[in-house]
Amino acid sequence: MGYSARLEALTRASTLVIKHEELGLTTFDRSIVAKHLNDADERLYAGKLTKDSYHIIRRNIQRFVTFIETGNVELPNSLKGSRTRLEPLYQEITERYLASGEFHPNTRNDMRWIAHKYFNWLAKNDYSDLSVVGAMEIQRFMLACTKEMAPSSLHNVKLYMKKLYAFLYNERLSESAYTELLSFPVNRTSKIYPVLSMPDVAKLLDSIDRKTVEGKRAYAAMALGAELAMRACDIVALKLSDIDWVSGDLKIVQSKTNTAVVLPLTEKVWESLQDYILNARPNVKEQHIFLRLTPPYKPLKAAVTIGEIYRDCCFAAGLPPSKSFHTLRRSLATAMVTNGVDINDVAQVLGDTDIDSAKSTSRLIRQT
Repeated sequence: MGYSARLEALTRASTLVIKHEELGLTTFDRSIVAKHLNDADERLYAGKLTKDSYHIIRRNIQRFVTFIETGNVELPNSLKGSRTRLEPLYQEITERYLASGEFHPNTRNDMRWIAHKYFNWLAKNDYSDLSVVGAMEIQRFMLACTKEMAPSSLHNVKLYMKKLYAFLYNERLSESAYTELLSFPVNRTSKIYPVLSMPDVAKLLDSIDRKTVEGKRAYAAMALGAELAMRACDIVALKLSDIDWVSGDLKIVQSKTNTAVVLPLTEKVWESLQDYILNARPNVKEQHIFLRLTPPYKPLKAAVTIGEIYRDCCFAAGLPPSKSFHTLRRSLATAMVTNGVDINDVAQVLGDTDIDSAKSTSRLIRQT
């Protein structure tokens, strides 16, 4: 049939095996896999399947198909190199590099990934130390990356190679930072991200049942995104002490940019936070504002939870289902630019440290 008793012993793939057998199939049928995946999608969007369970199902499907096509049970892992131990010298340099500053966890992971990828490439090509590595070797590494990566990934490799070599130069481990060499342009396809019209944003907020505990929490979270363009990660991290009720401000340090911003408590945000905190939030000592609905009343686990709340609100409002809570941030930025607000002012509202980031967020730049 294309799958054997060995695969059948893998309990994670047993559901797909059983589905084939129930239909009396003796050969692998991709339509069965497609239907299984589609069923999982529908259960996720209907709220009958958790995000973690959904990803487990998808991975099991990938493992099943990979085994059928290659005979291997393990899936290829693009980040596997970042988890393996480097040569002692390169491992020590990498650890010093990652300890050289305070970086966002996502940035640190990318830095580690590129450092491991580069140093593994050097070791594979018999470069045992950096004294014999120069511009030609860097070019060869970048050329190797172009053969296996999309332009967007190559762009990230270039950025983090530049950061790595700035560190190596400052530590006198390289004769140059190779800034010019690593400043070549990479043409990337610009994605057009979705935005909601202001009427649709209002529709989304109006669809929330504010009579329930769950609704009060959802409304407060959605209002922060719609009115203040806050990121989901910052909403999850929001604490009671961040609110200055006297001055009517919200004072936070953005997780992504590590930038301190002061946001005004608009009337809608003020009322929604007050309603949730006073009438729905569990009376516990926990400082985080947004808590789970059931005991133990702990802070929301991750920013993805805000995305799942947003998805449920989209369903209730009759809008296309999506877990991209960032859509509200883009929607506000786009509306501001469309209404003639200067991009510099938009960047200030968003807390973006550079104009290009604000332009990317708004997706719609007013022509002058």
